[in-house]
Amino acid sequence: MSRRGGPERPKGEGGHSPRLRATAAVDNHPVLLGPSRPASPPTEEAWKPIPSRITLDHYLSLFNPSLEAVLRGMGVRAALPDPMIVYIRNSLIVSITASVIGVILGSLAGYNLARFNYRGRRAVIWLVLFAYVFPVFILMVPILIIMRTIGLYNTLIGVALAHLAYTLPYSTLMMRSYFMGIPASLEEAALVDGCTRLQALWRVVIPVAIPGFVTAFIFSFTLSWNDLLFALILLGSSKYYTLPIATTFFLWGGEIVDPGGLAATAIFAGVLPAALYMFVQKYVVVGLVRGAVKA
Repeated sequence: MSRRGGPERPKGEGGHSPRLRATAAVDNHPVLLGPSRPASPPTEEAWKPIPSRITLDHYLSLFNPSLEAVLRGMGVRAALPDPMIVYIRNSLIVSITASVIGVILGSLAGYNLARFNYRGRRAVIWLVLFAYVFPVFILMVPILIIMRTIGLYNTLIGVALAHLAYTLPYSTLMMRSYFMGIPASLEEAALVDGCTRLQALWRVVIPVAIPGFVTAFIFSFTLSWNDLLFALILLGSSKYYTLPIATTFFLWGGEIVDPGGLAATAIFAGVLPAALYMFVQKYVVVGLVRGAVKA
């Protein structure tokens, strides 16, 4: 019996109700069945949840253009202009560049906003927050004009710099909150021992703030990795396309023309961020908890 005197809810072995388990199964079935589509033969219907036989043709065709041509002859109409490794490489270059620059500049700005009191400081914080929530699609035309003017149109560096619209405000706010959670007495003790402000930052604050740096990098990397908007408007050559653009080759007129190829590409797009997060999970948890102490 429950505390209120009513009948006790049925629970499974793990303490969860069967209704909750059924709801979770329904909500997550696309994720659970997603890997089965690229493992199916190219000519098999997309609606079948279990493939008639296991094959790696969809995965191999992403890296082997000759095999992809064979699959197109079997009825699969979608095709990538370049091997998948090109898009993965481009996405890594853009995401790492945007994340590193965003974390470095955001950390410096966050430290300034967390440690120094000056006139207009609160206004700067509000401006950074506004930049974080500002709809970036409004910036498409200005950024396109700027990149054409400075000669960075159709370059990976240009896309990485455009991604600072995502990564820089987030890194600034994240690192400001993290630095505010670090006692200022640590720096004061270093200053008493003869360190300069820069030495105290380098030798005392930065080692303590490593979980915050990792957290800001992971989230900035994910934002940049998943971006399709800026990549579409700033890249005109297939050799510079990123992984999100590669997924659009399996769509035509709003319809999926190659479900297996699309599913295989989506799996490649999700595996790397997931593996990266699992590798540094303990740092991310510490960074999020400590960064939420003060705002």
